[in-house]
Amino acid sequence: MPNPIDHPDLYDSIEIEGRRSPGVVTLSGHDRNEKWDIKGADGAGGAKTTYKGEEITQFQASFYLVKDPILGLDEFEAWDSFVAILRKSLANPKKPTALKVYHPDLAANEIKTISYATIGGMAHDGKGGATVVVKFLEYRQPKKKGGSPQPNAKALEKPDPNADLKAQLAELLKEAKRPAAA
Repeated sequence: MPNPIDHPDLYDSIEIEGRRSPGVVTLSGHDRNEKWDIKGADGAGGAKTTYKGEEITQFQASFYLVKDPILGLDEFEAWDSFVAILRKSLANPKKPTALKVYHPDLAANEIKTISYATIGGMAHDGKGGATVVVKFLEYRQPKKKGGSPQPNAKALEKPDPNADLKAQLAELLKEAKRPAAA
């Protein structure tokens, strides 16, 4: 995985459908969560757990945009064409299209395709910049998964309080069965 100190440009943007986002992006909520069905036992401690598969990740990206005429930089203009790429995923609402995505932090959690859920309004900072928050949903083909963890039989065995005495008895019986020395 690339390191953010040596490759900050990889972490400052998100790439969707091969197009790098304008501004500086900050991701949050891109955790990989697992689904578990937990059934507690009435009147007893413990519970039975059944693995139900991976949850779909829902995360958000905050984009900070600026316009700097001295540098010839207009991230607001670039934002419009970037949003057009996002909106392509819902061009046909009856058959949404997942978009390819890359960011090192998303790749670390195997998030490869997404759709957008919300494109927020611009929050202007009064200094020539603005932040836009976009909420994304991971797209992942369903795969059959599931099952309950099986307990380790050894871990469930209760220690035998007489184990030492049984070992001594076995040794004595073994000694008693030896032929007597002449």
